[in-house]
Amino acid sequence: MTGSRIALPGPEWGVVIGSVLVHPEGDGPDQVSGRKSFTFEAVQIQPGDLDGTTPYAEGYQLTAKAGEERIFVSRLRPGDYLIRSFHEASVTGLGGDLDIVFSVKPGEVRYVGRLKIQIPRRVARGKDYRFAIENQRALTLARVSREHEVLVNAAVDGPMQARLRPAP
Repeated sequence: MTGSRIALPGPEWGVVIGSVLVHPEGDGPDQVSGRKSFTFEAVQIQPGDLDGTTPYAEGYQLTAKAGEERIFVSRLRPGDYLIRSFHEASVTGLGGDLDIVFSVKPGEVRYVGRLKIQIPRRVARGKDYRFAIENQRALTLARVSREHEVLVNAAVDGPMQARLRPAP
């Protein structure tokens, strides 16, 4: 994930544009936004390794502050990617599994959407977060157009999706 200008990708690369937002739920004293940041764990997956657990799987991390949308523009190798999980960077326990996939196509720029995670203001037991994939294309591309105008003009939709697993 980069902060520098990226050229249009050739046949060995693709580019994804998207964002993540960790959003505290409800009103009242804000115990979550005072936390520093959340880390998202992603990995490139292969047909024989759908969870990206082999030692050769290339992993990536993205950090976002609570309450602040984190836009990313990333040049990646073509293939399928899995956003496995997220967790608070400084504390164990607050976070969870996501199991969200997106694809990178050779020579293509894709807008993958905004991953919005809603977490409770107070920590509780169990899976107490919800997430949604939102289409915020116009807003996101407008925010990166100054630095990445060529990429924005070439972007096509290729949204992230929650991976469906067969019932046991």
